[in-house]
Amino acid sequence: MFKLSVIIPVYNTEQYLEACLDSVFGQTLKEIEVILVNDGSTDSSLKIMEKYQAQYPERVKLLSKENGGQATARNMAIPLCTGEYIGFVDSDDYIEPEMYEGMYRKAKETDADYVECDYVNVKVNNRGEQERIADYGSRVREYTSKEDMFIDPMLAPWNKIYKRTLLEESDVRFPEGYIYEDTAFCLKAISLIRKFAFVPEKYVVHYFRGGSTMNVNKSRRVSNIFPVLKDVISFYQKHDLFEKYYPELEYEIVKILLCSSMIRISEIPDKQLRKQYCKDTWEMVLEYFPRYKKNTYMKQKGMKNLYMKCVYGWNIVLFCRLFGLRRQEV
Repeated sequence: MFKLSVIIPVYNTEQYLEACLDSVFGQTLKEIEVILVNDGSTDSSLKIMEKYQAQYPERVKLLSKENGGQATARNMAIPLCTGEYIGFVDSDDYIEPEMYEGMYRKAKETDADYVECDYVNVKVNNRGEQERIADYGSRVREYTSKEDMFIDPMLAPWNKIYKRTLLEESDVRFPEGYIYEDTAFCLKAISLIRKFAFVPEKYVVHYFRGGSTMNVNKSRRVSNIFPVLKDVISFYQKHDLFEKYYPELEYEIVKILLCSSMIRISEIPDKQLRKQYCKDTWEMVLEYFPRYKKNTYMKQKGMKNLYMKCVYGWNIVLFCRLFGLRRQEV
């Protein structure tokens, strides 16, 4: 039996894929199976994956599908996993050799359903120059309670491992057809976790590549955050957990809408589209969390909470404009 299954969706990452796969197969933990999902690549990524499958035939499952995004690729792979735990790796990232041994050992020592590690963000510009940058603004840390897991979590799956049976027996999956699918998956997965653990080592090197110019298609996809967050709300309502975790969901979802999502909206070149998405943001806040300013977590000191308390429907466009000016200065 494998101790860990690693899911890697791949789409046109021939330039980085071998380094990624070498870091996975170079793990000190050897009882690892790798589920490679070719998401309709048009470059040489499939040939690279076939080479590793031939080299590690007992450890590699290779699937191919039409291009549909990371969510469909990961969802397809989850039922095929046989490892005790499941991890996710982005095909252009790199993981340290001790990552999965350290995380698996921690999981067994603590009987954890979930283990998280720290990470490093590296920005790569169009000239190939690398620069370490700040994290997502989340707090990668050892949680003190189940409720604490909702407060400023790191909403990406690639620095975590999950007990396979928890995912296998649940309907926690990535919402398909959207970007920000990681946000929904990670928030929904919290509901499954009984025991959690943390290792402080920075095991993942996560890369941001190329320019960040917002074109028309990217601009419109910024609005994907609305159905993604509604997917989270629907999940908790369906499982009769919405009221139980209402303060935590209210705080985290409103924070996403008014902070990280607002920053992305501020980068949209089209003024009317920015204005529309600001309006949509405030309408969603009012629909689900109209009293968020009285949330118990809002009582904590800090500029982020102070800003969130100051946002209203009449000034949200102004705050968006200020976010945009600040980003230009940086």
